[in-house]
Amino acid sequence: MKWLWAWLMSWLTVVNPVPSPSTSLGVIDPSPAVLQEFGEFRYSQAIVNDFSRLRLFSNLVEPKSAAELAAAKNCEFLVNAGFYDISNQHLGWFQVNGRELSPKQNNRLFDGYLSITSGAAEIGFAPRPAADFGLQSGPVLVFDAKPLKLTIKDDQPRRRMAAAITQDEQLIFLVILSPQSDYSGPLLADTPRIVLSINQDIVAAINLDGGSASAFITPEVNLPEYQPIGGYFCYTKL
Repeated sequence: MKWLWAWLMSWLTVVNPVPSPSTSLGVIDPSPAVLQEFGEFRYSQAIVNDFSRLRLFSNLVEPKSAAELAAAKNCEFLVNAGFYDISNQHLGWFQVNGRELSPKQNNRLFDGYLSITSGAAEIGFAPRPAADFGLQSGPVLVFDAKPLKLTIKDDQPRRRMAAAITQDEQLIFLVILSPQSDYSGPLLADTPRIVLSINQDIVAAINLDGGSASAFITPEVNLPEYQPIGGYFCYTKL
């Protein structure tokens, strides 16, 4: 029943109320002007050009804000990672520097894995045990260059975060959100089609934690979290 409990808890980050766009976080100001428009949404991408500069960290013990983390770790860009439960435990596999911090879980919603090993990234339905960095998240949005059909109970419009791999094996991170609210965005069921329409070179993509527990900080775009992020990718500055 452990997997069922994890599945039920996973909805907590999906159904959280969307904070008001006027809410002041006192951390960092959003920069909507530099976001690109796509239909009724806005989006931005962060590209990993050098895997040696990419790191994955947990943020569950003495959590800090994304802005604090980006400054402390000297991140050129920071993107939140996967989900966590009300006990402040990672939901599923989470591996840092080759050490497993949280084991794999059987979970219908979190059905995918992002593994980073020896300068290459892979998105699939099984983890790479020898990965330098990796996490379990989901659902998988795109696989074999095709958008996957998702049936999501009580689907809600939320800011969506995704990791994706392109045809030339480049890893990118995406944020998709609404013009009306920095914490709102597409339905999860619509996200596979939107991701692939934004970047038609994508061959695989996986959903990361979104909504109020997400952060996307680059030199051009600052979208802070409203609730703490459980983990994060840091692309370090040169």
